Amino acid sequence: MSPSNFYPLSDYDRKQIAKLPPDIAALADKYPSEILNTADSWDNLPFDDNYLPECLEVYSGDADDANIFVLNGVLKDYVPAHAEKNTSSITVMIDGEFAYIEIEGRQVLNKLGGIVLPEVAINPDALIQSILKGENND
Repeated sequence: MSPSNFYPLSDYDRKQIAKLPPDIAALADKYPSEILNTADSWDNLPFDDNYLPECLEVYSGDADDANIFVLNGVLKDYVPAHAEKNTSSITVMIDGEFAYIEIEGRQVLNKLGGIVLPEVAINPDALIQSILKGENND
């Protein structure tokens, strides 16, 4: 979610990251936030079968705010990723927990388990406003 120049790793962070497989831990200097989130969630159990989340957030690259935010099956916010930017990481949070992290096309965390993604209701007017808001923040 944030590049390394915005997130310096502390000694404690590095100890947490050290428990990860070496090939994943090696990404910490380039993707500190994503790898620290991976380390913090590494021992979490996957979600139970048929788990229906209340809150789903998807972050793309170095976005501080979710690109997709779904609450109780309703799309609340959508900010499209820049088409000209190649997204190097994707982070999915389910009910406040890091559930899936992918870096450079490689899955580094997957705790999705038996989650059931909700059918999402979309209000067209709200979707247009979200897209316009995202364009105005460029």
